[in-house]
Amino acid sequence: MSEGVPDFQALREMYHREVEGLSDAQLDWEDPSEEWSRWSIRRQISHVALAYFFWWVKMWGKTLSPDNPPEDPIDFTKAAPNRYDRRLDEEKYWRLEDLLPKFDEALAFAERAAEGKTENELKTLAITRSFRPELLMGDTDLPVYRFWMHASTFHDEGITQDTEDETKFTYTLAGMLRQLYWEALVHLRTIHRLKIKQGLEPVAQIPREGLLLDPFFWGPEDEPRM
Repeated sequence: MSEGVPDFQALREMYHREVEGLSDAQLDWEDPSEEWSRWSIRRQISHVALAYFFWWVKMWGKTLSPDNPPEDPIDFTKAAPNRYDRRLDEEKYWRLEDLLPKFDEALAFAERAAEGKTENELKTLAITRSFRPELLMGDTDLPVYRFWMHASTFHDEGITQDTEDETKFTYTLAGMLRQLYWEALVHLRTIHRLKIKQGLEPVAQIPREGLLLDPFFWGPEDEPRM
């Protein structure tokens, strides 16, 4: 794998170690009074899997495999706001023994995206996406395109906002790999926070890099700056 590509195998192992031995009650503990704790540990994992499937299959599939793009590995319509809101189908992937293999499958798409790519390919293969101005992040009042405006500031290169259309962004393969790795670290950090709230000891040593440099994502005492 090319130098600079995130270690998704290590990421997968961190997630597995973090949830090993947890009871259903611990996996499902939520606190709706705070935004970061509205999704349980189980739902944090489900969301990361959904995000990886969405970006690597729906957004990057034809670019990475123009002659044989991957088929949808899940029913994406189930992730709509009125169903499972950016998570996997909870009827099929609720038990950890069903959810973790699907999580592993999702991360494997990132590994395959990077496999065999040269440094030049990582920096030149790209996709462009525009976001409707009214599209919001879940049930928050934050427009999705403003999230990407903020996220792009953590990248020296790889995620670029259009100079004439603030809702349009171009992602190189290197930038997308880096971003999704960082997003998974953010949700692993949230799992740590959910465990601490329950009096449980975190396991993984999470590097504070990328998005986690922002107090909003690291928490819990730091103030947001988005």
